[in-house]
Amino acid sequence: MKVILKQDVPNLGGAGEIVEVADGYGNNFLVPRNLAMLASKGAAKDAEAMRQARVKREAKTLGEAQELKERLEARSVTVNAKAGEDGTLYGSVGNAVVAAAIKEQLGVPVDRRRVPMDKPFKHLGTHEVEVRIHPEVTATIRVEVARGT
Repeated sequence: MKVILKQDVPNLGGAGEIVEVADGYGNNFLVPRNLAMLASKGAAKDAEAMRQARVKREAKTLGEAQELKERLEARSVTVNAKAGEDGTLYGSVGNAVVAAAIKEQLGVPVDRRRVPMDKPFKHLGTHEVEVRIHPEVTATIRVEVARGT
């Protein structure tokens, strides 16, 4: 079954794209949730309009993401944590703590899932963290883990 996506659907496509999906997926999931509409000849014009709107929107957000990247990379974030005499943290500093610190100190709300970390920080010091701002833009932020109360 061919459908035209009304919104971006992860692992399927973006708004305005015509995609081939299984009948059950289209009829039971996409169409009832208003994520897609059945593809027809008349709907192809609507699809083109949605596709052009998406391209304009993505260009605008890409420019904003580049500006945000420059702002984030110019500053660093400090996280206070309890640590032993040798600098080993009693707990750890994970992506949720880093995201909260970015929001608090830099004023930029960041979802913790956009701060991928292989392992949480377990030592005092300066660490670098990548923040995915946009699918095409990633900022690298310095996180200073300092001894706190």
